[in-house]
Amino acid sequence: MKILALCVRSIYLWAIGVAVGAILACDVLSAPVILNAYQYLPSLGITSYDSGILLGKVYVRFNYMFNGLAILILIYELLMFNLSSKKSLFSLGMGILSVILIFLFTLYYTPAITNIQQEGAAFTGTEEFENISTQSEIILNILFVTLSILFISRMMSTESLPITKTTRQRKK
Repeated sequence: MKILALCVRSIYLWAIGVAVGAILACDVLSAPVILNAYQYLPSLGITSYDSGILLGKVYVRFNYMFNGLAILILIYELLMFNLSSKKSLFSLGMGILSVILIFLFTLYYTPAITNIQQEGAAFTGTEEFENISTQSEIILNILFVTLSILFISRMMSTESLPITKTTRQRKK
């Protein structure tokens, strides 16, 4: 049973680590290259609008992983809080904040951005689009921080999912 609890904890930490890496890869490494693709490949005639569409497709796929992670975080953190002898409001709070940020990004910002993009290139140059785009970047950056803190706090925690201990009584 202890091995199962350690496996669950390991999978949880792995999933958070993958998400932190995905944010780093998409937001910090890929987005600037994709959004400036016309500078790297001028012969293809890619516009900044086309680059935005490509990046939007990446984030739509990215959101499937994030929504699954949000559910995993919610289940794991609530179980840990309810079953643990050492209740950590900090980890629970970071988990809930991460879930809120994930759903804000996946259920509000990504659809709003893709809807504006579907209106055409002229609409992506508006102040509304710039505001939504900037806000979504801020949400992702905050999410990166909250997931990193959650990962570190759970790594430092020695406790995994509690296991019911059965004691053997000696026969007299």
